[in-house]
Amino acid sequence: MIIDELVGFSNLYGSNEELVLAGGGNTSAKDGDVMYIKGSGTRLADITADGFVKMSRSKIAEIFTKTYPDNDKEREALSLADLMAAKLPDQENKRPSVETTLHSLFPYTFVLHLHPALVNGITCSLDGEKAAKELFGDSVLWIEPCKPGYTLAKKCCDTLKEYKEKFGKDADFLLLANHGIFIADNTVDGLGEKLYSVMAKIRSVAEKEADTSVGEFDGDKAQEIFNEFCDVFGEDSVITYEPSAISLEYAKDKESFNKIYEPFNPDQIVYCKPYPVYIENKEDIKNAVEEYKNKNGFLPKIFFVKACGLYAIDYSPKGSETAAVLFNDAMKIAVYAENFGGARHQSRELTDFIVNWEAESYRSKQ
Repeated sequence: MIIDELVGFSNLYGSNEELVLAGGGNTSAKDGDVMYIKGSGTRLADITADGFVKMSRSKIAEIFTKTYPDNDKEREALSLADLMAAKLPDQENKRPSVETTLHSLFPYTFVLHLHPALVNGITCSLDGEKAAKELFGDSVLWIEPCKPGYTLAKKCCDTLKEYKEKFGKDADFLLLANHGIFIADNTVDGLGEKLYSVMAKIRSVAEKEADTSVGEFDGDKAQEIFNEFCDVFGEDSVITYEPSAISLEYAKDKESFNKIYEPFNPDQIVYCKPYPVYIENKEDIKNAVEEYKNKNGFLPKIFFVKACGLYAIDYSPKGSETAAVLFNDAMKIAVYAENFGGARHQSRELTDFIVNWEAESYRSKQ
C-alpha cells in the first residue's frame, strides 16, 4: 500500500541525522484525489501511518485560485482555514504540515522535503544559485527567500508553471534559499536515487567541513560559567554544554561570533530562538539575559562563551538538547557555505515573521 511505502521512506530518511534533525522535514504521497502529508509536530524517524493527515487534493488546489489579503496575519489565518477545510472527514483532530500546499504542487506520487546541512551550505550561501546551476543545470529550480506559508507556496506554484512551459515537463527538484530541498518522484527508489545523487554532487565540491570534535577549552572557566547559568536561569533549567572545536572557533571573539549571529533557516529559529548571545565572562551573563528578554520578550537559548564554546539552555532536557543539536547544524551550514562564496543569512524581516508565525509556534510546542 502507498501509505506503507510513505511510512517506510519517512522512517529511513528521518532516522539519518545527516538528513533530518528533531522534527524537521516532511513527506507526502498522493493516491488519486487523496494526499497523505506528515502531521505538524511529528517526527519522520518514528512516524506511523496515523501520523499522516489525509487531504483532498482538489480542495487544496482551490486555495491557489483565491485572493487573500496583503496583511500577513489575515492572509495566513484565512489560507490556514482553507487548508484545514481540505482535510478529509475523519482527520479533524490532526494538523497538516506547514508545507502541505507546496507538496500538493508536485504532480508526482512521492515528495520529500529535507534541510540537510550539506544542502543548506548551498541554499544559505552568497553564490548558492550559481553553484546550484553549475552542479545541476536546468534540473534544479531555485526559489529566493520569501515569507513561508501561502506566500511561499504561491511563489513556487507560479515558478513550477513557468518551468513546465519552458521545458515541457514537470520539475522534480527544487532548492529553497535559506530553507532546504524538495525532491519528487513516482517511486520510492527513484526518490532515493535523486536525493543521494544531489548529496554526492555537493559533497564532491565541498572542501571545507566543520570540526565537531572536542576542542581545547578552559575547564575551570567552563564550570564557573555553568554554575552562573544555573543561578541566573534557576534550578529548573537544563544546560547542554558542547565545547566542540567549531564552537570554540566562533566563540574566540565577537568578530568570529558575528558570523553565526543571524539565523540561517526556520528550523534554527523554531528550536534555538532567533539570536544567540555572546559572553566573555560570567559577570556579563545576568545583564545579557535581562537585556535579551527585555528586547525580544523571551529568554535566549544559545550562548557562546569565550574559551568555553556553546551552551544551550531550556527548561526541559529535550528542549536543551534539541537547541544544541540545531545550533551545531547552523555552524555546519556556516562552514559549508564557505565553499560557495560565504554565508547568506536570513533577513530580519523573515526572522521576525517566523518568530510570530502561528504555524511555527504550533510546531515548536509539539
